[in-house]
Amino acid sequence: MTLVEILPGIEIADLALYLKNENILVIGDVHLGYEDAMSKQGIFLPRFQFKDTIERLEKIFSSVQPHLKNEKLEAVVVNGDLKHDFGTISEQEWRDILKFLDFLLQHSEQVILVKGNHDIKLAPIARKRNIVVVENVAINDMFICHGHVVPSSSEFKKSIIVIVGNEHPAVSLRDGARTELYKCFLLGKWKGKKMIVMPSFNQVTIGTDILKEKFISPFMQQNLSRFDVFVVGDKTYHFGKFKNVA
Repeated sequence: MTLVEILPGIEIADLALYLKNENILVIGDVHLGYEDAMSKQGIFLPRFQFKDTIERLEKIFSSVQPHLKNEKLEAVVVNGDLKHDFGTISEQEWRDILKFLDFLLQHSEQVILVKGNHDIKLAPIARKRNIVVVENVAINDMFICHGHVVPSSSEFKKSIIVIVGNEHPAVSLRDGARTELYKCFLLGKWKGKKMIVMPSFNQVTIGTDILKEKFISPFMQQNLSRFDVFVVGDKTYHFGKFKNVA
């Protein structure tokens, strides 16, 4: 897996961001428990999400390993929506999230859980591993938040780079009569700050087509024509400006 620099010191590693100088990996919108939530709605899906999530992360950890100063990452930041169900904790979420946290702790010194809009009931699970769920995290000149609300903290106001999730951006690409949807990163600005919008790490769904769907995040209520699009396929491709992809 080849790492692709999206900003100085920040590299795309498949569906994750690797903060090279800090030895920190950022992922978001994993939505563990998705199959269980769908089954409650009468939609039955094969339960492959957890297995595929772990396998994909193992490849990412292997790709950043040569850059590590120590055997482990300094931290893994999960930028919101680790779980899927809003109001309850399903049996699948209890089981899969605890195993997931144990897996992350094998590869990092600590796990930082940023609260997403789906994570209303995440704290009881996190406490089982002595992990505190936080609203956001500031790292040097970077600020990581889920993106469903705009923070008002002094750390956010001072930051130069903001990293958000929430939107699950994807882009539809046409090859002749065939159209396929791919997860993608977006790089642009928000009120003078550089902004990276991350794709979801959910292995069941691709995401929201940025060419067709409306955005819900307050960070995305703007003209995106000058945003850069980085498509994640067999490797990461820089497709240039949004206006040229649309």
